[in-house]
Amino acid sequence: MKLITRDSDNAHLQQLKALLEENGIPAHIGGENIARIIPPIAMSQAGLWIFLDHQFSDAVQLTKNPEHQVTTGIDVEAFYQNQLNGQEQSSQLNSALTHLALVAGGVIVLFFFLAFVLERL
Repeated sequence: MKLITRDSDNAHLQQLKALLEENGIPAHIGGENIARIIPPIAMSQAGLWIFLDHQFSDAVQLTKNPEHQVTTGIDVEAFYQNQLNGQEQSSQLNSALTHLALVAGGVIVLFFFLAFVLERL
């Protein structure tokens, strides 16, 4: 993911996101809700991010010139359909962590076994 711009005007970011996605560049607005609750002194602003790094140049040019012809556009709906939902991501993360814990436990047991055997020699 690459940051395209930051702005305190969430409506402007929503417009830019819509423009990007209409032209085949999937985008995400990060920190939108946090920017509303943090005092202006902290200068926290929401950010517009694109998912695919190779689309960065097209995205920047498109935000500056809405008439820019995007050359790296994709099918945005298909992109979002292929993304895992939150529950699937959690499930895969839990599975990976369980596997890691089992491997780490096996390595520890192996070291204790080797230490026991070497101590007997």
